[in-house]
Amino acid sequence: MQVEFKQDKQLKEDQLIIKAKKLTPEIEAALAFLEEKMAQKITVYQGSDVIILPLTSILFFETSDRHVWAHDREGSYLVKQTLRQLEANLPSDFDRASKSALVNCRQINAVKRSIMGCELGFTASYKKVFVSRRYYQTLISHLHEMR
Repeated sequence: MQVEFKQDKQLKEDQLIIKAKKLTPEIEAALAFLEEKMAQKITVYQGSDVIILPLTSILFFETSDRHVWAHDREGSYLVKQTLRQLEANLPSDFDRASKSALVNCRQINAVKRSIMGCELGFTASYKKVFVSRRYYQTLISHLHEMR
């Protein structure tokens, strides 16, 4: 099987095309995986606006002032679910970082340990999340499994 990537900056929307002689179980599994990943969205709120975001764009969820906030590269959005509800319903890409934060492990690009604790950095973002000692080992194990 040959895999190829071509970048086309003139495209208005990303395309994924799979060419094959016949539809094999492996190709069906790949298609199902991609469709599932692309279909996962969450409804969030910003002021009076209702916004539907793909879960893949979410960096992390955190609690602040008795509210849950979803953070992406552009900003933060109110979520009308508890962290516990989110944790139960989110895909395995998300993991607990602390009592007040769930992180998207696919978006983490740095784990920085210091005397003060552990801090996570995210791809193309200035935002950071601290990891509590209680969740550190589980999160690091999950990151190693994913890579």
